[in-house]
Amino acid sequence: MLRRPTKKRLKELGRGRSMREKTEAPGSRAEATAANAFPRPLSPSASPAPTPNDPTGLILPSPTHRWWPLLWGVLQACPTQGSVLLAQQLPQQLTSPGYPEPYLKGQESTTVIEAPKGFAVRLVFQEFDLEPSQDCEQDSVTITASGMGPHRFCGQHGSPLGNPPGQREFVSSGSSLQLTFCAPASSENKTTLLHKGFLALYQAVSINHSQPISQVSRGSETTRTPGDNPFKTQNHCQEPYYQTMPAGMFTCTAQDPWKVTQDGEEVPHCAPVCGRPVIPIAQNQEVQGSSKAKLGNFPWQAFTNIYGRGGGALLGDRWILTAAHTIYPKDSISLRKNRSVDVFLGHTKTDELIKLGNHPVRRVVVHPDYHQNESHNFDGDIALLELQHSVPLGPRLLPVCLPDSETLYRSGLMGYVSGFGVEKGWLTTELKYSKLPVAPREACKAWLQEKQRSEVFSDNMFCAGNKTWQQSVCQGDSGGVYVVWDDRAHHWVATGIVSWGIGCGKGYGFYTKVLNYVDWIKGVMDGKD
Repeated sequence: MLRRPTKKRLKELGRGRSMREKTEAPGSRAEATAANAFPRPLSPSASPAPTPNDPTGLILPSPTHRWWPLLWGVLQACPTQGSVLLAQQLPQQLTSPGYPEPYLKGQESTTVIEAPKGFAVRLVFQEFDLEPSQDCEQDSVTITASGMGPHRFCGQHGSPLGNPPGQREFVSSGSSLQLTFCAPASSENKTTLLHKGFLALYQAVSINHSQPISQVSRGSETTRTPGDNPFKTQNHCQEPYYQTMPAGMFTCTAQDPWKVTQDGEEVPHCAPVCGRPVIPIAQNQEVQGSSKAKLGNFPWQAFTNIYGRGGGALLGDRWILTAAHTIYPKDSISLRKNRSVDVFLGHTKTDELIKLGNHPVRRVVVHPDYHQNESHNFDGDIALLELQHSVPLGPRLLPVCLPDSETLYRSGLMGYVSGFGVEKGWLTTELKYSKLPVAPREACKAWLQEKQRSEVFSDNMFCAGNKTWQQSVCQGDSGGVYVVWDDRAHHWVATGIVSWGIGCGKGYGFYTKVLNYVDWIKGVMDGKD
């Protein structure tokens, strides 16, 4: 007979709770310069809920389904708890019990995720670490939906052992999806390795955008309404990372495959959505100095290695915005010809970035106003790196938006700068971020005069920070971006690029003003320059 663990036993186990919906706070940071004779570039839950038919909260499938014997075998091995979650259009988190701490053996949690009428449920695993076994007969996650057999997974992302889900996105054919996590008690007297479990993101998507449980590829899905000839095609994209441009219905004929039935001539395509992290930073914090970023806080962050460590930001799905001095440093001593350009994306830890691999660069474009031989002038300190291949967007990898208004530079506006640069004299191995205000221009000019500095502070730059605050931007943060929240457009905007400063002590940091270069950026990206 299957028995639930008592509350006393759960307390002894320390983490015997069911899977919960989690809402994580969001975050960012960066770094300054070293300067003696001249300024150095900043170098390079839902609680378990009983169902009407099952007051215990244990959610069981109908015995008429083909997969009943499989789940019954699982249920015999694991004490069970159940919960029901309501999916919304914004992604929410679902984790294994106790995540990110290792899960305990001898438990099962079954979660039913329901979407509102007219919507389907989409789920993707962001982290996955379960003990692998043959056919996933031991620890496992099983996903089921109405009218379909179960999909059972175990192992780790990127490992050949077990059957990990990888980057697959699961979309229900109806309005509900069920996830069962099971970690049977071990019958063998042996030491087992600890595993973290999983972190998944789920959301409600329009029923027209859904597919049966499957892997959704980057780009567009199509829903066709057959007719004699022509027939209509509605173009759909992988939300929330892409959007259809332009939106609407299109007529397809043999003579004219993509004739727009509305005004305009543009062929429909899936355009990246910028500046909307799935896991945004918590903007209400008032901590000075740097903080550790969480995965997804700054999904546009790039880690570069050219003449040393540097940063950058993803634009679209194949361009990196960075500082020109990371490519052509002012310090001519470090110059070498044919220097390789390495770009890493998609994580907050440097060792994980290296595991994910370098993204080859097809083309490097430096702004013509940047003059490498003028050591005291960082005007035009902006460059673009075109990647050889587009990168697939997701919760860990999204582009940042470009500015379109001077209001994003008003004095006192708070922004965030992030990077992998020097902290307390050591190179960091994790992405850090800092919250800094846009500083009054006159205050920065006066501070430079007070320091008896001769650096050019042109209209193509702005400054951020506070005269009395410790500068949290330092070597290695160069090329990273300063971002602010645009209340009007409801997205994050890269208003600045980490450019130069005076040491890494107290004072202001100086940034390339991206707004002044938007036309140039778009011209390069569109192939006009």
